[in-house]
Amino acid sequence: MTNDEPGVPNTDPETIDPAGHMADLIESGAVDMELAADADRDEMREFLDRVDAGEYDVDPGLEATVRIVRSLLDGDDDTGE
Repeated sequence: MTNDEPGVPNTDPETIDPAGHMADLIESGAVDMELAADADRDEMREFLDRVDAGEYDVDPGLEATVRIVRSLLDGDDDTGE
């Protein structure tokens, strides 16, 4: 779902894809976001596991959501729990 080249967006900048463009910003670190203290990290990981298992139909919105959730969890040190 993602492009491993640094600085290369995963969405086409010429296409209207707000969720994908937001995922690009979050992944790049251009937007400073962190999980809320009361965010359920286990529920977010379960969501990712279900997506990886194929329990959802894949569409651009889901792909962007997964990218955002992964970025938030990767940048989180679980100090908010």
